[in-house]
Amino acid sequence: MISLNLRKTAYIAIDLQDGILHNGVLAPYASDAVLLAANQLAEAFKNTEALITLVNVDATSFHYLHPARYTREQPIKVPDNYMQLSMAIATDDTANNVVKVTKHNPGAFFGTDLDLQLRRRGIDTIILSGLTTSNGVYATALDAFQHGYHLYIVEDATSDRDPGLHHLFFDKLYPKLGTVVTLAQVFSMIGR
Repeated sequence: MISLNLRKTAYIAIDLQDGILHNGVLAPYASDAVLLAANQLAEAFKNTEALITLVNVDATSFHYLHPARYTREQPIKVPDNYMQLSMAIATDDTANNVVKVTKHNPGAFFGTDLDLQLRRRGIDTIILSGLTTSNGVYATALDAFQHGYHLYIVEDATSDRDPGLHHLFFDKLYPKLGTVVTLAQVFSMIGR
C-alpha cells in the first residue's frame, strides 16, 4: 500500500446527515457503523495537512426526485434537522482543516465550489466515503474520476439501502473509477 501526501489529500464524507443517516435500514453496514467509521477517518485527518470536507444535501431543492408529490410552486417539506451533519467533527471548534459543502444534486461536484476548494489547495487525491453507495457516493466518485483526481473509496465506511447494489458498485464499478480500500488500509496509508 502506498503512503499519502496529506497536503494533497482530501477526505470527503458524503451525506452523513441526520435525514439520510437515520432514514431506513442500511446494508451491509448499519448507519451507526458508517458514522463510526467516518468519525474515525475524520479524527485521523483532524488538524493535519489534509482537508476534511463534509458534504450534505439540501433536499428541499430535489423537485426532480419527487415529480408526483411536489411542484416547484410547492415547497418540499423536510424535518428541521434533515440537513444537520451527523459527524462529530462538524461541531468541533478545535478542528482547523474542515470545510462544508452543501449540494443540490446527487454528486458533490455539480453546482458547488468543491472542485475549486480542492484545486486551490493543490489537492489531487480524494478519500471518499458516506451514503449511499449507489447514489451520492457514486455520483461524486464518477465526477472525481472525470475531474482527474486520484480516488480511494472506503468500502467499510460506505453503505446503501440495497446490499446487492453496494456489492455491485464495489465489485464492478468503483474499481474502474479508483481504488477500493478498507478503513484499515487508509490508516496504513497515513501511518496511523
